[in-house]
Amino acid sequence: MERLPELLRLNSRLVAASLGIISGILTVIPAQSAEQITISYGPAESYVSINEIERFAKKGEVTPVLALYGTLLKLKDGKRLRTILQTPLEASPWSVGQLLDTPTGNVILTRVGKVLKTDKNENGYAALRIAIGQASAHPEGLTILGLLREFPGESIRVDLEFSLELLEDLLQILVEDDLIIQSVEDQAQQAKINDNYPVNLPDIRKPGSIRWTEEELTFRNPNRDRPSPLRVYLPQVKKPVPLIVISHGLGSDPQTFSYIAQHLASHGFAVAIPEHLDTSAKKFARFFDGFERPPNPSEFANRPLDITYLLDELQQKYQSYPFWKSRIDFNNVGVMGQSFGGYTALAVAGAKLNPDKLTEDCQKSQDRRITLNLSTLLQCRSLEVASQQNNFQDQRIQAVIAINPLTSLIFGEEGMSNIQVPTMIIGGTKDYVTPAVPEQIKPFTWLKTSRKHLILIAPGTHFSFLKESGGRLAVPSQLIGPDPNLAYPYLKAFSLAFFESYLQNQPEYLPYLSQTYVNTIEAQPFNLSLIEGLSQEQVRQAAKR
Repeated sequence: MERLPELLRLNSRLVAASLGIISGILTVIPAQSAEQITISYGPAESYVSINEIERFAKKGEVTPVLALYGTLLKLKDGKRLRTILQTPLEASPWSVGQLLDTPTGNVILTRVGKVLKTDKNENGYAALRIAIGQASAHPEGLTILGLLREFPGESIRVDLEFSLELLEDLLQILVEDDLIIQSVEDQAQQAKINDNYPVNLPDIRKPGSIRWTEEELTFRNPNRDRPSPLRVYLPQVKKPVPLIVISHGLGSDPQTFSYIAQHLASHGFAVAIPEHLDTSAKKFARFFDGFERPPNPSEFANRPLDITYLLDELQQKYQSYPFWKSRIDFNNVGVMGQSFGGYTALAVAGAKLNPDKLTEDCQKSQDRRITLNLSTLLQCRSLEVASQQNNFQDQRIQAVIAINPLTSLIFGEEGMSNIQVPTMIIGGTKDYVTPAVPEQIKPFTWLKTSRKHLILIAPGTHFSFLKESGGRLAVPSQLIGPDPNLAYPYLKAFSLAFFESYLQNQPEYLPYLSQTYVNTIEAQPFNLSLIEGLSQEQVRQAAKR
């Protein structure tokens, strides 16, 4: 149980992430607020008043009852817990209100309600909705302490036996995940010992010497109600060059990865970045303002189709207009994407949606008490699309990079094994949206292609590679992690080396895809691990250490 404080810190981050995404302000009739937490263990009950918790949070006062539970839970960092209780979530009342009624929000509240129950010992779902709504209107913003204060009824009931079992289950997952991550890091360092790559390589993190132009175009996906914006970066060269398509994530836009587009263009690649209209930053901004509905599950089809339709349109321009003539080699297309864009990239590269896996696992997930993998809530919404069409492969795609992708349920082993092109998967060890072990490390073992690379960045998060000034939604600073500016050079180097190796057929770039090279460029606060092979048996054994 010595890892329990770490688990509690993680849970606080998950609560922050979940509430920041799904909480909201509601118009409700004022109700009696809870005055205490009733903690039951079998037939025994004890009580902690909300006033005691508030005095602890604000003044550091520890009553005998709080001291007892602190000892039971092995809480050593009281200062951190006090901060967690009082830290407001960076979301406006109206914004969280819009998100509260989404299907994902309903699932999260129902699961949290299994832990925080009403005074009648019923699921706290409805009470949480009211408490979050009322606490969001506080001048200091939505805090956990405020949520406890506004919880309706005489008491908040917590089944301590159930909660401890839950914590033990989550702790077991955490411990196993840490062991698997450590195994990957150890394997990467062992690979360094065995390779013979040169150490003194030119610095490909720097811009290339090729000049480029940027064009703003549109393309038409017939499934959308209007043309989609598209940014194209064209190097000024006289021969056809490979094209890289970059797919942004949920709540982002083409500006998010413009730094990668400019870098690749300066080294001789054409780059196209579409705006996925129904999951873009603009869409979410309007949704938060009350003018749009949340994204539809049809986005699991429309996003990969965006890639295909934009390639069709660019290819038509290539054939019809002198300006585009001989500019792009459409037999050499690469795709890269992050988060939902990582899913998009893998789908057009050949990963097939897996309706059987989704049906089985999503049914099971309804009975789960809590999850450390928030992405499964999104993946389960893809079942309708997967049942109608599961193959979005575009044969023009010859290489793929997926950053923080969601994969475990939507593709599963069967779906991922269909990818035949060179593949790079990048994950962060502190990603609590698409966690590295279930969404990147294990899926990496499902790949059948021999040309594959896995990169782990520690302590990388879901937001480590997103351009801060780009068109993405505001994210609480505690979820962003270390300064993303320090991570950008890594993605510049690895994406360039990968596409040079597999699209330009330049084997002299393969040494950059090695742990030897990684060790020459990594610097605090990030540590990187790069491997080319990992088996399911190695993962299973690592989890048992």
